[in-house]
Amino acid sequence: MPYSTVRKILRPILDFYPYKIKPVHVHLLQDGDSQLRTTFALEFLVRIVVDVIWSWNILWSDKAHLSLNGHVNTHNCRIWATENPHAIQEQPLHSEKVTIWCGFTATFIIGPYFFEEITANGIQTCSVTGYRYRDMLREFVIPQLQQHGCL
Repeated sequence: MPYSTVRKILRPILDFYPYKIKPVHVHLLQDGDSQLRTTFALEFLVRIVVDVIWSWNILWSDKAHLSLNGHVNTHNCRIWATENPHAIQEQPLHSEKVTIWCGFTATFIIGPYFFEEITANGIQTCSVTGYRYRDMLREFVIPQLQQHGCL
C-alpha cells in the first residue's frame, strides 16, 4: 500500500498524528561549530567553481554502530497515535554492537569494513580506537584506493 494512502487514512480519518520517539541521549554542538561548518561549506563551493570534477576525487565515508540487542535507530521512526505517547527508548549504556565503515567516491565503493578482532573465543566486535582506525586505513582502504588507481 502506498505511503500516501496510509497517511490519508491515518491523518484525516483516524485523526492520528506522527510522533517521534525521543532518544535518551543527545549530541550537542559546541561553540564555534557553526562557524567551522560555514567556513568548510564556503571553501567547498569555491573549489567546485574552480574545478568542477574536484569533488569526484573525495572519498566520502561513514561508520555506523549497529546494536546487537535489537535497539533500532529511531531517526526516521514515527508512532502514529491520537495523543503523543511521549515514547522513549531506553538502551543499556554499553550494549554489544558492531561497527561498520564504508566509503565511496563518484565512481566506486569501498567496504563494508567490520571493526572486529580475533580472540580466544573467535571473532569479536571491538571499539573503534585511533589505532584500529589507522590500521583499517592502512590495511583496507589504502590498498583499495591503490587498486582503483587513486594513489
